[in-house]
Amino acid sequence: MSIFAADREAGLFRLDGGRMGPGGQAVCAGFGRVYCAGPGECRCYSAGTGEMLGVFPVPTGVCAMACLGGMVYALSSDSDSVSAFHPETGQLLIAAPAGMYPRALCKSPCGRYLAVAGGAAGEILIFDGQLRPVGRRRVPGTACGVCFLPRGLCALCAVGDGEISSRLYCISPRGNVEERFAHPAPPCALCALPGGGCLVGCHGEIVCLRPDGKISFRLPCAYPAKFLQTGRETLLCDAWQGTVRTLNGRTLYQGREPCDLCAA
Repeated sequence: MSIFAADREAGLFRLDGGRMGPGGQAVCAGFGRVYCAGPGECRCYSAGTGEMLGVFPVPTGVCAMACLGGMVYALSSDSDSVSAFHPETGQLLIAAPAGMYPRALCKSPCGRYLAVAGGAAGEILIFDGQLRPVGRRRVPGTACGVCFLPRGLCALCAVGDGEISSRLYCISPRGNVEERFAHPAPPCALCALPGGGCLVGCHGEIVCLRPDGKISFRLPCAYPAKFLQTGRETLLCDAWQGTVRTLNGRTLYQGREPCDLCAA
């Protein structure tokens, strides 16, 4: 397995093979390819050789990407939409509204659904692979992160008008919303862990929560922009420190502004 890091300023990097191309804000892998979205375009590379295979237009402001079924999905905070593209030609196939300044996108473990954190709309949207809406859940504040749990979802939200703080909500399969955790700093990223726990990234700190909501451990981190669960370990992008590292502190990449990770 190879890890790919999208650095806005320094480029797209394969951590075991060096720079592959220009930087971007979102990256995903699937179909033997790696997709990296920059301003208004997405570049496609071979996951094996790193050869660039093509470029296709995407909306500006792509903040997250995912591969699901036979399509590549891009979430745009500028166009308030999620779009699906053909994985080889880059042809736009479907698009759907996705809230107001949406922030995050994740796919379900079963590989059938996508969940979107709908930003200032204060909602979590659930789509099937054809971007048909199958669920909509209201959450307090601005929805900044979302992840699937063994039963239901977790949503990370920003709350407050002046001093922004973080709230983590659990959403049951029936749509009940329950606050699970609060943090005084603004939210950054969210990641589900095996067994039902999750990692919550806030300005200055990462907090690991057990399935019952109790804190397992805390770690300092300037700006945890993205987590990646590889199965054996969890990696994180610290965008302010310019690093990709493991939770135990082992640095895998030192750059400028890494903002997204994927594995292939």
